[in-house]
Amino acid sequence: MPISIALEVRRALDLRAYLRHRRLYIYRMLGQVQLKQPRTWSEPLIAIVDTGAPYSVIPASVGRTLRIEPLFKTSLRGIAPGKRAKVDAILAKVDLRILDAENVSPTFRICANLAKTERVPLILGWHGLLDRARLIVDVPRRVAYLQI
Repeated sequence: MPISIALEVRRALDLRAYLRHRRLYIYRMLGQVQLKQPRTWSEPLIAIVDTGAPYSVIPASVGRTLRIEPLFKTSLRGIAPGKRAKVDAILAKVDLRILDAENVSPTFRICANLAKTERVPLILGWHGLLDRARLIVDVPRRVAYLQI
């Protein structure tokens, strides 16, 4: 029988738009994760669930504490063009589990970009997690969960 892990759907006023007299909202889907360290699991961390991210992204301070299997050096680029609009990273295999107040998932082995900076959020992407779970989202009710 599958287990369901609740996610949080957060809505916030877009302040840049508001300053231009536009009432627009930004939505984020968040989940709690624990990442595998050499001897134990990390404390629960809040991560953005990003269905547009092929791989997860982990900030430097979090990545330094993890048990990893490095794959290769890479760089992250967003939608901003230009050579300076990049973040150096290492693509690595990392173990994680996702949890809510009632359930803890089995361990997932994911591919994640371990950023060499703190200037990135913790992001959950497709490889190893979202491609192995059913994502249910009801934005008007602000309800979301992963079914594993």
